Amino acid sequence: MKIKFVIIVLLLTGALGSCKKMVEGINDNPNLPTDADAPTMLPGVETADMILQGGDVARTASTWSGYCTGELLQSTQIQQYNVIASNFNASWFLVYGAVLKNARIMRGKALSVNNLRLVGLGQLLEAHAIGTAADLWGDIPFTQAFNTQYPAPVYDAQASAYKSVQTLLDSSITNMSSASFTDFSTQEVFFAGKMPPFIQAAYTLKARNYLHTRNYDLALAAAKNGINAAANSWLAPYPATTKGNTNPWYQYQAIDRAGSLDGKGAYAVGLLNPASASYRGNSKTNETARYNYLYSGAVPALNVAVGAFFYSKTSFPMVSYAENLLILAECDFRLNGFAAGLSRLNDYRAYMTTGGYIGSTFLTATNHNYDAYIAADFNAGGIANKKSLSPDNALLANILEERYLTFVGQIEGFNDIRRTQKESAVTVSVPPNTGSQIPQRFLYPQSEVDGNSSVPKPIPALFTATPVNQ
Repeated sequence: MKIKFVIIVLLLTGALGSCKKMVEGINDNPNLPTDADAPTMLPGVETADMILQGGDVARTASTWSGYCTGELLQSTQIQQYNVIASNFNASWFLVYGAVLKNARIMRGKALSVNNLRLVGLGQLLEAHAIGTAADLWGDIPFTQAFNTQYPAPVYDAQASAYKSVQTLLDSSITNMSSASFTDFSTQEVFFAGKMPPFIQAAYTLKARNYLHTRNYDLALAAAKNGINAAANSWLAPYPATTKGNTNPWYQYQAIDRAGSLDGKGAYAVGLLNPASASYRGNSKTNETARYNYLYSGAVPALNVAVGAFFYSKTSFPMVSYAENLLILAECDFRLNGFAAGLSRLNDYRAYMTTGGYIGSTFLTATNHNYDAYIAADFNAGGIANKKSLSPDNALLANILEERYLTFVGQIEGFNDIRRTQKESAVTVSVPPNTGSQIPQRFLYPQSEVDGNSSVPKPIPALFTATPVNQ
C-alpha cells in the first residue's frame, strides 16, 4: 500500500511580518506549508472523512441499494454493476491517504503536547474511516498500515478489523473525556470542539459496528450511551453554494454530472411515494413529506431544491440520532422480544411525527404522520403486516424497512441489505438492477493490487460476500 503522506493544505490569511533580509523566504509559498500543528491539521482530516462518507462511496452504495438509478455516463455502468478495480482508487485513497495517514500524524502531534481530547477525536475519525473500509471491502490493511517496517502491510481479517475499530473507539472515548487538552474549538468543524456529542457519536459507531457483526447485545449496550438527541447528530456541514464547498451529492448531481442519477424505478421511491402501488403508508403513516424531501417530479429526480436532502447546503449525516434510535429498536427486539422492540420503534415514530430529520421546508401540518403502533397492527391482516407474517417477523420487517428508508443516500443501507439478506422473511428485498443478485462488496482498487503484494489472492469478485456476511 504505497500511499504518500498528504499535506493538508490550508489557506493562510494575515499579513507577513517584516524580515531581516529583503529576499529571505522568497521561494517559500505561504499557502503550501510543509508542516502544521495538530489543530491546524484537524479541519483537513475532518473534511476528508466528510468527503469519504458522503461522496463516491455513498453514491455507489446508493445505486446498488435501490435509492437511485444511474442514467448517464459512468453512473449507467455502476447501475449495471460494470465496475473495474480502478473505479475504487479514489475511495481507497480517501480512507488511507487522506483520513488514516493524516489522523495518525495529527494524533502524534497532539499527544506530544498532551492534548488528549484532540488525540481522541483523531481516533474517532480514524475509526469512522476504517470501519467504513471494513464494511465495504472486508479484509483490509490496518495493524501494519503506514508502518515503515511493513512495506507490504498484511490484510487484517474483517472480523479482526472490526475488533480493532472497537478498541480504537474505546480509547477515543477515554481520551475525549480527558481534562488534558489545548483548546481547538476554532479549528473543529462539527461541534466547535465540544466533546459530549462526539463521545455519544463514538458510542453509536460502536453500536453500528457491533450490529454489522451481529453482536446485538453489545450493540444495544453501546447504543444506550449513543446519540440521545437530534441536536447531537454528527452532521457534515456544507454552508456554501460554491463548487467545492457544497454537499457532495449536490455537486455531483447538479454541477459535475447533472442528471446522472435519478429515482426512476428505485425501490425506495416506490415505498415512499403515495402514488405508488408499493407505498408503505397506512392509516397511521403518511410518507408524503419524506418523499418530497428526497425526490421531486414525475421521473422522479433526486431533490436538489432549497432545503431538500440533496441540496447544496444540506448537512450530510455521518452518525445520527435517527440511526441510534433504530439500532435500539432492532437490537432490543432481537434480544428482548416484541414489546421491547415495539416500544423502541414507537420512540422513533414519535421523533418522526415531530418532523424528524426531514427539512422544515417540506413539512406541513398534514403531510407527515407516524402515530404509535399497537400490537394488533402486526397481526395477520393488520396495517403493519401486509405480507401476513408472524407478528414478530412483521415487527422486525418494519424496523428493517424503517432503517432502509432512513439511510437513503447513505452507506448504511447497503450494509443492512447484505447483513440481513439471509433473513428472507424480514429483509428489505431490494431487487438487483441486473442479474440475480446485488454486489456484495467494493473491489480492491487497482492502486492496491499493483502496489501491495499482500492483497488477498485470489482477489474477491464483486459478488463474493465479505466474511461477516457469508
